[in-house]
Amino acid sequence: MADGLFYWDTRTPNPGAAIASVALSTTDLALYPSTFFPYLGPNYFGYIGKKLRIQLFGQITTAATPGNGTFDIYWGTGANANGTILASSATVALTASQTNLSWSLDVVVACRALGTSGSLLLTGSALFNNAVIANTLQPLMIPASAAAAVTVDLTNTAPNIVSVQFKRSGSTAETMQVLDMHVIAMN
Repeated sequence: MADGLFYWDTRTPNPGAAIASVALSTTDLALYPSTFFPYLGPNYFGYIGKKLRIQLFGQITTAATPGNGTFDIYWGTGANANGTILASSATVALTASQTNLSWSLDVVVACRALGTSGSLLLTGSALFNNAVIANTLQPLMIPASAAAAVTVDLTNTAPNIVSVQFKRSGSTAETMQVLDMHVIAMN
């Protein structure tokens, strides 16, 4: 006998090909467009404990002076640097002159409170090929420290999504591309 209907459900849409590459900047840039994220609706986080898991796998290319990189994960429209930051990674040094090296990210968003003063807790980690970010700096924990639920309006009818974004501090042309993406309803 089961104690409830708890499941993992991969949500659509599922990308049929790699998502377009993003030319990185010193501002947060969304790694996938909102059209690649399922519509959650105002009742998606309808009870405390409801969770959503996001898994990304991609590649990164760095040029001569990439500087440092940071993941920021937003609750918002999915536009660049839009919404409320749920959590951020530490800022870490990117190694110059690397081409199409792998990275992955795995985060879970959990509802901690409901309503107009609802809250979401985001936890997870990211890994990069050691030639891009030194193994002594990995894994990148998200958040880097002081995990805490963030207040957001969970009754808003706007089509908000969890948007994984990245920025770098350098001055050359770096790119990141999502090759595979899973958005999973966990319960």
